[in-house]
This record gives sequence, C-alpha cells and structure tokens, in this order.
Amino acid sequence: MALSRGNLTNSGKNIQFVPASTAAAIYTNPATTKTYLKGFILFNANTTTETINLYYVEDNLGNTDTLDIANKPQQFIRQELASGETFYVELNYPIVMTDENDQIMAITDTAQKVTIVLLGDKES
Repeated sequence: MALSRGNLTNSGKNIQFVPASTAAAIYTNPATTKTYLKGFILFNANTTTETINLYYVEDNLGNTDTLDIANKPQQFIRQELASGETFYVELNYPIVMTDENDQIMAITDTAQKVTIVLLGDKES
C-alpha cells in the first residue's frame, strides 16, 4: 500500500467552495482506498458572518448514503466565521474513511463565499 500525502481533492480540485442551501459532498472516498482526514482550512470571503457545517457520512453497503442529521450522528463541525476570517483545524487523531463512498459533506449560508481545503493522506 502506498501512502499519498497532501490535500484531499474533489474532482481534481484542492480548494473548493462550500455549497449552500443543500449539503453536498466535498470529498468521497474512492474504492480500495483508506483516507485519513487530518484537518481542514475554512475561509469566509463574504462580507457577512457565515455558519459552516461539516458532516461525516458513512457509506450504505458500498453506496453513497444520505445526510440524516435527525436520526444519525453525522455532524462533526459547526463553525461561525466572521467576514474575512480563516479557521484552521488540525485533528489530533484523523477521521479514517475505510469504505468506498464514505463522504465528507458540507453546507454554509451563502453560495460561492466560503472555501475549504481538506488536509490528509490516502492509502491505496
């Protein structure tokens, strides 16, 4: 198994916008890969405060699962960021995604305003 260090990409992009209105995947674990989410960087480029929510959604028998915050413990971050603020988190212990289609999902208040960089390693 080879360990690939660096940013975790989504559709080949290291930095991406956090979606608004509906939570969406910002990282999906590939097949035959173990991914270690070690941290992330959030930046609010809006002129107003934004609330960002991050979720770890485990796969459903190999298929993608749905976000179900009412019945499943999936949320791991809720952070308010003032205008122009950056929030950096380095986890003491990584979140380990072992199955295909495990996902990190996110949502914020306003589209195209909050960016995120996921930091971690992949082993395949």
